[in-house]
Amino acid sequence: MNVAYESLLGGGALIGHASYILLIGSMLMTRMFWLRVLAIGSGTLAILYSMFWVYDPVSAYWELMFVLTNVGQLALQAYRNRRTSFTSEERAFHQVALPDLEPAQVRQLLKFGRWVDAEAGTEFTQQGELAPELVFIVSGDARVEVDGQAVGMCGATDFVGEISVSTGMPATATVTAVTPVRYLAFDRSLLRKLLDRSDEIGQAVEQAFRHGIREKLIRTNMAVASSTRSVPP
Repeated sequence: MNVAYESLLGGGALIGHASYILLIGSMLMTRMFWLRVLAIGSGTLAILYSMFWVYDPVSAYWELMFVLTNVGQLALQAYRNRRTSFTSEERAFHQVALPDLEPAQVRQLLKFGRWVDAEAGTEFTQQGELAPELVFIVSGDARVEVDGQAVGMCGATDFVGEISVSTGMPATATVTAVTPVRYLAFDRSLLRKLLDRSDEIGQAVEQAFRHGIREKLIRTNMAVASSTRSVPP
């Protein structure tokens, strides 16, 4: 009993347990920054455990290499972020659409985009057809139509064409500008390749899509409910 107790809880065993708990926690992180932070914490505790409780300098050495590798990667990411600059529109895209990504990652994504000024009447998606581009509206308004009936509006901070990018399926609605619209456009096929190549960017973009779709559904449901109440009995 005493041997089991010492193995599980005595002689610095809690330090060893904490190291593994942090390591497991790091594997659950969706952001590389927090994965590396927890990994550094895990490695640091493992060094202490190896040096002061089990007296294993070889394990301590390799844990030190593990910690230094993650510290180096964090330093490299911080350097890239410091070198990354945004225009006001790019900064708004980062803060509103993809706040969980590092600035350097957003810059990588922006390399695939282009800024466009569209006139009223410009059609962004056609119901039943693949959207050629992903559109992120910065200013202006667009009408959403399903089977020729207006069902809602899109405006600043909304994505258009995300269904085609995310699933490869045709657009479920026709979206047409009703005012001049400034937007950020991404070619669908090129963007899909980037998202497939970078898991972290892909997860952040898909999360932004889900949030945007949810917000548009809420607005549409509210508009339908409002129009229903306004119809006389």
